Amino acid sequence: MYDCIIVGMGPAGMSAGIYAKRSGLKTLILEKKAPGGLINITNLVDNYLGFDNITGPDLALKMFEHVKNNEIEYKIEEVTKIKKENEIFKIETNKNSYEALTVILAGGRQPRKLDIEDKLKDLKISRCAICDAPLYKEKDVLVIGAGNSAFEEGIYLSEFTNHLTILARSLVKADEEMVVDARTRKNITILEGEEILDITQEEGKYKVKTTKNNITVDGIFSYIGYSPMTEYLSNLNILESSGYIEVNETQTQVPGLYACGDIIKKDLYQIITATSEGAEAATKAKKYLTEKEK
Repeated sequence: MYDCIIVGMGPAGMSAGIYAKRSGLKTLILEKKAPGGLINITNLVDNYLGFDNITGPDLALKMFEHVKNNEIEYKIEEVTKIKKENEIFKIETNKNSYEALTVILAGGRQPRKLDIEDKLKDLKISRCAICDAPLYKEKDVLVIGAGNSAFEEGIYLSEFTNHLTILARSLVKADEEMVVDARTRKNITILEGEEILDITQEEGKYKVKTTKNNITVDGIFSYIGYSPMTEYLSNLNILESSGYIEVNETQTQVPGLYACGDIIKKDLYQIITATSEGAEAATKAKKYLTEKEK
């Protein structure tokens, strides 16, 4: 029996783990992939306090080392179901079953798929510039997206590619500084207000037909937003219409169940807000258990 089980090992989950362990709670973190979450596929983090310039994987590693230094128990297992019976949370994974007095949900989000991906099963779309950029050295690449992720990763990719096209279905939404940077680069073209009609593959190249252009590229990267990883929580009735968890600060409507990070509905999805929410959730879990003991 654990005092607190945390689902997810991104910035929010690791922050929650540190605060829970330091408050004396018997704590376990469950993560289905690797510590760090989405920052593992982020090329550059330059707005997290204390680090002027650090890669996403390096920041994830520093956070993970902090967790290990605090001797917090963690396991790489995918949570498949959570239910509450007689004030006890029962957590099922793809490998084991666990029980806890409190649970903190910090599973985060995953990149959203293009609509056309369901039709073209063999279409290879990359979502990690830092992982795949070397594969496209001196080649032509298409980046799909209108926001900061598309421009930040596109600018990074342009250091490797021959030519890079950023395709935005809507008007560009990225921060002005990044947009100006992209526009000043001779090997970047920005197309706005265009939708993809079809993608075909021929002789190792992708032919992309849009509402205004025909583009031929060697690779495609997609940054069109994210969706919360909450499918396994449908039985708890804590989700709003788009799949995010509804919270009052970090408290769900289920006593003893908290949520933090990118999995909750909020205005600002940033690393610094995720770590803050993780600390808050763990503090609330400790308070909840203390009050129950009185």
